[in-house]
Amino acid sequence: MRRSLSIVALCALALNLAACVTTPTDSGMAAPPPPPPPPPPVVEAPTGVLYTCQDGTTFRIAFSEKAATVTLKDGTRLHLPQQVAASGIWYSSGKHDFRGKGRDATWTVGKKMPTQCVTD
Repeated sequence: MRRSLSIVALCALALNLAACVTTPTDSGMAAPPPPPPPPPPVVEAPTGVLYTCQDGTTFRIAFSEKAATVTLKDGTRLHLPQQVAASGIWYSSGKHDFRGKGRDATWTVGKKMPTQCVTD
């Protein structure tokens, strides 16, 4: 009886010691892969028709039902309401004026002389 009591005591002591043992954090398994990088920012494709003018001005113009949006080389956007034209198209904000027919156009800023422009 005394011997079985000693065995039970030794087993209890072994269980207590086993509970105190720490296991290493490296279980041999590979670490999870890092998260994927964020997607690149969305860059809007240029819209509208590209015009190049004799004075070196370049711009894109996108037409809607009753207006046009001109995007200058520096990114400035201009809203030009549609005007009644005898022939071709005409958009003007008062300061900026775009008139065109076919591939040819004129671009006027303020009181400057109009410059001749063409689309590619």
